[in-house]
Amino acid sequence: MQSLEKRIAALERTVQRPDEIILIRRFVSPDDLHPAIVGLRANDGERWELQPGESEQCLIDRATSEAKRNPWGVVTLTAEH
Repeated sequence: MQSLEKRIAALERTVQRPDEIILIRRFVSPDDLHPAIVGLRANDGERWELQPGESEQCLIDRATSEAKRNPWGVVTLTAEH
């Protein structure tokens, strides 16, 4: 059994992870298809708020660079309006 575990561990070390994937959930309504983002929340509860003078893209860049990735390199954020 230990031999199998060693083989699996060796295979896991050689597996290349895919490129980084960033998912941002943005809830919209028929009346507002592009609501302004005032914050982002990660699945683990971590939050980022839009700072004065900061663009939405800068907020997204900041949050994605600081957010924890899952084992596959995926970051999932939910937009707060």
